[in-house]
Amino acid sequence: MHPVITQAIAAERVREIHAHAAAARHGRQLRRSQQARRRWLPVGISRARRGPASLPVRRPVRDPRAA
Repeated sequence: MHPVITQAIAAERVREIHAHAAAARHGRQLRRSQQARRRWLPVGISRARRGPASLPVRRPVRDPRAA
């Protein structure tokens, strides 16, 4: 194989390895920041509620209070 082609293939592999390493670093940073956020926030604040605190109980139709 021609030396120029070999160098081009090697350079491409190096770019791919660097891109993969950068993506892995970014993922680790995100996970660490999320873990730190969970660790330092009080328990009541750390979990945002996504709906009503308690759902209303469905009553049977024949129940006098159902009307």
